[in-house]
Amino acid sequence: RAADKAGTKAQRVEDAAIAKGDLKATEATKAEDEKKLADTLAACHAKSEEYEKNQVVRHGEIEAIAKAMEILRSDDVSGAADKHLPALVQLTHASMRKALVQLRGKESPEESMCRERLTSFLQGRARDLNSRFLSLAAEHASADPFGKVKKMIK
Repeated sequence: RAADKAGTKAQRVEDAAIAKGDLKATEATKAEDEKKLADTLAACHAKSEEYEKNQVVRHGEIEAIAKAMEILRSDDVSGAADKHLPALVQLTHASMRKALVQLRGKESPEESMCRERLTSFLQGRARDLNSRFLSLAAEHASADPFGKVKKMIK
């Protein structure tokens, strides 16, 4: 009986040591998991804030584009579009030559003023909203869209 008791006690001591080792390993794993959860929640919160800020910027960009479209549709600009854009439709070889000849002419003062007004508006909104997209749109609006074609013709 004494041998059984000693064997049982030894088994219990061994089981206790194994349980303590398992406890330490489990606590370490739990600490790692809690740290990972905290990091993930912080990253999620940061991305949510960034998304909200971007939504505000996008809203401003949409307003600026709507305003630019309003400017382009205004009476000051609509006549210029009706006068010049249909001439660029290239249906036949003869009409293509006509369109290319028209590209050689200079931009009218009205068109130039409208382009400058549109560009300054877009640049101002891009600065206010810190928007790269609007800045790029302003850059493209200020550039002569047929500049490369004109250069190739000359």
